[in-house]
Amino acid sequence: MYFRSYLYRCFTLSVYTLRHVRRAITRNGAVHIISVINLKGGVGKTTIALNLAATLAEQGQRVVLIDADPQQSATQWAQHGQPAGGPGPAPLPLVVHPLQADAGAPQFKAALEQLAQAAQATLVVIDCPPELSDPALVAALLADLVVVPVTPSPLDLWAAKQAVATAQEARALRDGVKPLISLVPSKLLPQTILARDLPAALAALGEPVAPAITQRVALVEAIVLGQTIGTYAKTSPAAAEFAALAQHTLRRLTL
Repeated sequence: MYFRSYLYRCFTLSVYTLRHVRRAITRNGAVHIISVINLKGGVGKTTIALNLAATLAEQGQRVVLIDADPQQSATQWAQHGQPAGGPGPAPLPLVVHPLQADAGAPQFKAALEQLAQAAQATLVVIDCPPELSDPALVAALLADLVVVPVTPSPLDLWAAKQAVATAQEARALRDGVKPLISLVPSKLLPQTILARDLPAALAALGEPVAPAITQRVALVEAIVLGQTIGTYAKTSPAAAEFAALAQHTLRRLTL
């Protein structure tokens, strides 16, 4: 009931703004919004948001990544990867735009409209705060697809249920169709019982389960170097997993 009442209050206060921003963003073409949400930190949310956005860009989409997480991890990651001059790491295939987590719906609206139009974007990916906050709720209400990363932990599965409930409430308050929801098994350790059982546990939530992302050293090394997995190790198993996740995402959005 708490999630329902809080989300309903946010929705009713912002319904005009949200309808306006969706009209504004889609006015110049088909722009789809992907919100990466979980109500708990440590599930690989930013890793998935940035690498998914980058992989989609590498596959030909024009992508804007909005960093709405107050930790600004994606922004720092991107800045770390920009060489000061001379030889350096390969540039990211997209630009990361920070957006203060405490910005209200009008500011969120204005930023999305401006950035999407300036980039002539086909996709906007939002890395949401790891908590039930106004930006996360607004992102769910705006999204065409909500991506929920989940690690093989009982606590994380509980948090995922709340994130799914939030997205489903957003769906009920809109047209009953969107946002779509994809559950992403995240940070899996191969050949463990928890990793084996997680997809079935997620399927029980009643939403589609996306291809899994395994916990791999290459992903950590890419972060250290300020690169995406596609620029750091494009032929690696980790890059192949994100390519599969990107294809799943495009199929769900029918792109």
